[in-house]
Amino acid sequence: MNAVSPICLTDLAPALRWSKSADVADVLRHTRLVDGWWRSLPLPRVLDIAGPTWLAHCLARLTVEQWDHLAICEFLPTLRALAVDMDEIAEPVRGAVLATAGNWEQLISASPSTMREWGFPGNCDVVEVVSMVMWRAVNPFTGDPSGGPTPSPALMIEAVRTIANWMPSSAPDHVHNALAYLTNATGAECAGPTTDPEETPQSPATRAIRTLRALRANRDRDPGEEQAPPASRSAAHARAEAAEPVPALARRGGSPLLGPGRTLRRPSFGPPKAMRGMEPVAVPVPSVVTAPAPELGEHPLIDLIDQLCRGWNDLERLIVTERLFTSEPTSIRLLADQLQMDIGELRGAQRTVEDRLLQWLGSPDGAPMSKHVRDVSEQLGSATTIDHLISAHPDHPVDVPSLGIPLWRIVMTLFTDRRLDDNWLLTSDTGQLRWQTRQLVVGRPSVTEAGIRLATLGIRAQALRAWLLNTPGVSIQDGYVLVDEAVPLNAAEPAGGFGGHTALTPDSPKSTTANGLPIRRRPTASQPRPEPKAGVASSARCFRAPDGRWWHRVDVTGDQLNGAPVTVPPGYATHLGLQPGRLLCLTGPGADLLVLVWRDQPAFDSLRPLLRRQGAQAGDRVFITVNGDRLDARLLPTAALGDPGPTGKALSLIGYTAHAGTEEALDIIARRISENGEAFDGSPNELLELLAKRGDDDIVAELRNTLYAAH
Repeated sequence: MNAVSPICLTDLAPALRWSKSADVADVLRHTRLVDGWWRSLPLPRVLDIAGPTWLAHCLARLTVEQWDHLAICEFLPTLRALAVDMDEIAEPVRGAVLATAGNWEQLISASPSTMREWGFPGNCDVVEVVSMVMWRAVNPFTGDPSGGPTPSPALMIEAVRTIANWMPSSAPDHVHNALAYLTNATGAECAGPTTDPEETPQSPATRAIRTLRALRANRDRDPGEEQAPPASRSAAHARAEAAEPVPALARRGGSPLLGPGRTLRRPSFGPPKAMRGMEPVAVPVPSVVTAPAPELGEHPLIDLIDQLCRGWNDLERLIVTERLFTSEPTSIRLLADQLQMDIGELRGAQRTVEDRLLQWLGSPDGAPMSKHVRDVSEQLGSATTIDHLISAHPDHPVDVPSLGIPLWRIVMTLFTDRRLDDNWLLTSDTGQLRWQTRQLVVGRPSVTEAGIRLATLGIRAQALRAWLLNTPGVSIQDGYVLVDEAVPLNAAEPAGGFGGHTALTPDSPKSTTANGLPIRRRPTASQPRPEPKAGVASSARCFRAPDGRWWHRVDVTGDQLNGAPVTVPPGYATHLGLQPGRLLCLTGPGADLLVLVWRDQPAFDSLRPLLRRQGAQAGDRVFITVNGDRLDARLLPTAALGDPGPTGKALSLIGYTAHAGTEEALDIIARRISENGEAFDGSPNELLELLAKRGDDDIVAELRNTLYAAH
């Protein structure tokens, strides 16, 4: 239930949900994607087929061409959760942003229409800058985000088109294969122009380049023109100026690099230079390219942990990579379903692994690793980022061969005295540390003096600037630290992400294993939200069945039948394992996909498929319950109730349709709203007060009629 849900592009960009398909089809149409894919196809699948470059470029075009009045973060709300350092952006976009917006927050808060007034340098324009932002938004859905500087997809596509237009047909086949891969990977064939060439003023150099491209296109279509006399060549020149250039790849036909479902295979660009001219050698193309295992003794810490894990079986290694040493732990239920194992058996195996790991850390064999964790913790100080942790030791970014994960993830898990808050690993409470920071840097000290003062809190020099800028109300100007007391301490700016990922959320009280090892989780939002206090037993329209399952009643309306969102109580959403800012992907009857998302309040995006399958009408009641990742539903038509009287109406509101007397009805209702199904030993009026406190006023109204009639 905590697995990554297959959300569609309309979930990422809400503006698309209310737009007509015809308005966006020209931009989003792709030869290998079905029509209207943005409303139905999961994003990871789209990225597998078309690639992040193409999708980011399309989103940039939509933003600039059709929603230029919206701030970029309004078009893609997930951008608010991304913290991007300017050093993570590739040139020339980085220089253009620094010269105009200045930082990431100002950039995503601006609209394309506003950006046009900024005056970008000549080597970069609004589309190039916005497409870089879109790249950051879609990259986490690729499953393998790049850790390098963020490029501009628009510039990448233009670069591929330029190579295709200028490449001679006599180029070797492996060069054409390389270009074919780049063209398919970036979607250069499918991505339309960002502007109309007829409406864009062109410099003499631009016109010359377009003329030369057209000449090449004509020459390739008619080889005889190469030998034409000067007079005829002039006529060809005139014809070529109006001709549309045809990329070399398009002339060569389809690429052999497309695999099943027309997804991209990993390319083979031909032999290395040292082998050119030799007899061709058949080189198998691996489906997954993995880094070679480090030589024994080259990384002592890697050898140490690898020696421990090599003695574990496949299940134990799977548990540590999927449940312990990961920022996105797989749900134990989902893992049990995938392995077709009992949940209790998996939990037992996890406890065994944890015990074995902790015993090893306390033994002489694991003493070097325990010492390393202590030394690194002392080196990093009381506040450090993930990036500082990775660079704290040469072995940290190296993968452990038997596990396939870098060592720094293991070290982070072994930091049992630290909490994770917005990509910061902290040894104390975040608010307390920030408050102390602001108190120590009052009086406009220099950065050096501030570092001396904050050393008393354990802030090390390598994290000093980042921590100061992460503290609300603190800024650095001309080498001096300034404090604005008017800024509240809870307005924290997120720290920079790592490896192209979004920031990490603080640990919740339950983010530890049974043996106390912390589980680091990656959220969808940068700001911590308070945990809801309401439980399912105190939530309106939630009732406990005799088998222990909790059901929630949905009173069907016409808007819901047309696809409107359906809210659920926070207590019920929490009971299902949903947290604020996250979503659950559930499978309903008939394999319908139903998404429960917690934005301002928890709600189903739509229950229309379920309601239609149940044959529900406005005024009917549908009771839903969730078991694992499956949603079951029961329809209670209003027309089938007849006239049951006040007692029957009260019982029907909890899903009970059998006849019952007044005292029996009160007992049934009391048990259905009890945490453990226990009988209610209070008076009828106390039960009414409890129902009113839950928000079940409709049940209270019917019971009052019943009790009044009985009296």
